[in-house]
Amino acid sequence: MCRMAYPRVPRIILWILIEIAVIGSDMQEVIGTAIAIFLLSNGKVPLYAGVIITIADTFTFLFLDKYGLRKLEAFFGFLITVMALTFGYEYVMVKPDQVQVVEGLFLPICPGCGNSAFLQAVGIVGAIIMPHNLFLHSALVKSRDVDRRKKEEVREANKYFFIEASIAIFVSLFINIFVLGVFAHGLYDKTNEDARQMCSGTQ
Repeated sequence: MCRMAYPRVPRIILWILIEIAVIGSDMQEVIGTAIAIFLLSNGKVPLYAGVIITIADTFTFLFLDKYGLRKLEAFFGFLITVMALTFGYEYVMVKPDQVQVVEGLFLPICPGCGNSAFLQAVGIVGAIIMPHNLFLHSALVKSRDVDRRKKEEVREANKYFFIEASIAIFVSLFINIFVLGVFAHGLYDKTNEDARQMCSGTQ
């Protein structure tokens, strides 16, 4: 679309800006995964090795995509199931106040919070909801083998995609409750040094 709408120089500038945005977005994922591997391995896997592993698994996912979208979806479904079970187990173990959890779902209040806490809350909402995914997921409809000349088949594909996306968002709600509940229970009112000592087992 940019190629048809813009002349050569603005098109190249837009391309460079988009590439920078993509790199900036992916960088946090790569660094976050490297830190996670470092913590899970108790420091045996250094950060640079975690970055290399993360880059390698990107090519692994691209390789799986060659065998069909369904196999890639099944693989990610397995990973999400493992994550849901592990965080669900931790949620049960830490036993957060269920009344406060339900209140927090429907009454988002934060007594005594300042501007910094408000910015963190907005950041959490943006990181969890990610409304752009609702738009990007519509691309999955194109991956289905549907005769687009027949409105009935297109309507049926949209219906099942709507059901699929709704189930995914509903499941992600509980996963996010588990994740936030565990971290809030363990790290609330703690400093960064307290959190570091807890992760390293020195506290």
